[in-house]
Amino acid sequence: MIDPFSLQAFVFSALIIFSILSSKLFFRFGFPILLIFLTFGMLAGTDGPGGIDFSDYSLSQSVGIFALMYILFLGGLESDWDALKSSLSIGIKLSIFGTVLTALILGIFIHLIFPVLGILESFLLGSIVSSTDAASVFNIFKTGGSNLKDRIKKIIEFESGSNDAIGVLLTVVFLNLITTDTELSGWYFLRFFIIQIVVGVLMGYGIGMVILYLMNTVKLGYDGLYLVFITACVPFVYSVTTIFQGNGFLAVYIAGILIGGYPFIHKKSIFRFLNGYVWILQIGMFLCFGLLVFPTRLGELWLPGLTIAFLLIVIARPLAVFISLIGEKLPFREKLFISWVGLRGASPIIMATFPIAQGVAGGELLFHIVFFVVLVSLLLQGSTIQFVANKLGLLNQKSENLYQPRDFDNMEFPGMTLQELIIPYNASSVDKALYEIKLPKESHILLIARGEQFLIPSGNTLLRGGDVVWILAKDEVLGEVGRTFMV
Repeated sequence: MIDPFSLQAFVFSALIIFSILSSKLFFRFGFPILLIFLTFGMLAGTDGPGGIDFSDYSLSQSVGIFALMYILFLGGLESDWDALKSSLSIGIKLSIFGTVLTALILGIFIHLIFPVLGILESFLLGSIVSSTDAASVFNIFKTGGSNLKDRIKKIIEFESGSNDAIGVLLTVVFLNLITTDTELSGWYFLRFFIIQIVVGVLMGYGIGMVILYLMNTVKLGYDGLYLVFITACVPFVYSVTTIFQGNGFLAVYIAGILIGGYPFIHKKSIFRFLNGYVWILQIGMFLCFGLLVFPTRLGELWLPGLTIAFLLIVIARPLAVFISLIGEKLPFREKLFISWVGLRGASPIIMATFPIAQGVAGGELLFHIVFFVVLVSLLLQGSTIQFVANKLGLLNQKSENLYQPRDFDNMEFPGMTLQELIIPYNASSVDKALYEIKLPKESHILLIARGEQFLIPSGNTLLRGGDVVWILAKDEVLGEVGRTFMV
């Protein structure tokens, strides 16, 4: 007799393993990996051959929000602030005006074509699919868009990382207007918008600075505790910001950008850990969303779903992009590419659970329409990013195969560890030459990072507070090495 827990553990772990292994095959044919996880979730659900009975929208919403927090935080960590600053105004315009315009333009077209939906319901549907999805954009750029020109990539990443806040804001506003007797007030909308954005930015910046300070000053007893600490900080930033009426998604992304722009202890190890952790969350999230869907219902909604997807991809998104970027000196082909890479994914699906949670009539119908739009977006836009970028001449012609300092940190050294240390400003080793510092014989300093420079060390190299030092050492002397530099 197999106990229920063992059976459930077997089913879900086998589903994840099979999805991962299958994704390698499908990716060769240009299918976005996240689309594969969604598809396997649908096949495993009640309406598919898997027959797993799952209809907990509230749990799925929580899983999605939890996963999206880490996706946005990691996206912020990996953002290059120096590269982003030159195009910040473009990213902000796309994030705010582009998202609002997409929702309003699409809402008007939906109401005109499907008058059975009231004007508020049409704007609600437009708002749900208005924001581009960070999970899809970051994932596709990592797996299939790595040779896209850096500037355009940073603009799209910033937009997708920050416009979730606007999409959630619009969804909540129109949902409140539908479920309450509140009249559509410009002041109500503006006040809610300003509070969400301002509190989100301030909380993200303030708490991010505190996290950075604690990471570099508090000496934890075990290296693994730094990973636990940074992992716990992400939902802390989100929840505290939400409690103070700010947008938690925006705060998490801002905190990630801030923290990622400075050196901190075990930075590369934390990046590697969070990358793997985010993959687990993404897979679980998309499988969970797939389980909620009834494929037969999607078949019944193919005409309105395809129509709305067409309106979004071909009309609403391009119009919103070109209008919001009026006055920006951006080539036409780059605007066109930004219009095309308006990927939808986890964010709209998460927001599509809001009407169901609020008990809105026809909430499940809206959910399935949104899901259909996401499928079309991932399949059509996600699988053609490289092709469109190549046709528009936005791909880098040369690729660098040389190791960068961030790359050799991933190399394996049997019996040894590549340790990354940040020299405290009050450490006894500050302003000393390396030959004066007594290190164990089984250790060697490979590289020193100082600001934007990388130094190849010699015996006469002086250490400075804030230097990031990479040391290759045998495992048994790591403790001694750490005490030498940190005390």
